[in-house]
Amino acid sequence: MLNTIIIEDEQHCADRLLKLISKHSDTFNVLAVCNTVKEAIITTDRLSPDLVFLDIKINDETGFDFLKKIEKINFEIIFTTAFENYAIKAIRFSAFDYLLKPIDEDDFEKTVKRLNEKFFQPNLNEQVKTLFHNLNSKEKSKKITIPTSKGLTFLDIIDILYCEADASYTHVFTKDQPKITVSKPLKYFENLLENNQFFRIHNSHLINLNHIKNYTKGKGGYVTMNNNVVIDVSTRRKSKFLKLFLDNY
Repeated sequence: MLNTIIIEDEQHCADRLLKLISKHSDTFNVLAVCNTVKEAIITTDRLSPDLVFLDIKINDETGFDFLKKIEKINFEIIFTTAFENYAIKAIRFSAFDYLLKPIDEDDFEKTVKRLNEKFFQPNLNEQVKTLFHNLNSKEKSKKITIPTSKGLTFLDIIDILYCEADASYTHVFTKDQPKITVSKPLKYFENLLENNQFFRIHNSHLINLNHIKNYTKGKGGYVTMNNNVVIDVSTRRKSKFLKLFLDNY
């Protein structure tokens, strides 16, 4: 059971969350509901929760203000927000879960399922540090947090060469590290990286356009990556790929 704190400044939103949580009494033990950053800091320090539902906007402050004032973060975080704002992408890159308000019951159930399948991460402070980096950096210098069977791996997005599908798993290949295997489908990485110079050139491959050494013509053709790996281009994706490739160079 997870000792839980809710940090939410709107009563009706807190009530909605409490109602959803009440259906999972075997998972959550709600210790407190806080509606200011100051109260949240004091309560977190006093009660040492396992999990915090954290609103992004809290009166005139933010959930990030709360996190900056916590010396050691040793609790899981699920963000809640009313907007698909700039912070959501940074949150996703940093592998944190989030819920959009008004919170949909199906979305909440999926979050609970992920939470029950997840093991406690020992490097949450590093994960939060990555989040702050992504909130304050330009697209090309953003980082991605990848959950693996051994814990969290932190990568500079620019260092990823390509991602390769393997059924419901994905292998991530970078410039300097051995391949990283993640228990997420390639579609997850496609959605996450689509606006960062990545393109899915084949059902099985998502590539970083910045790491193409050359393109060889053919029915679909193929690309040679900077590490000399050759990857086919799907015929139906060829025209869109070539447009992006030529625009990129």
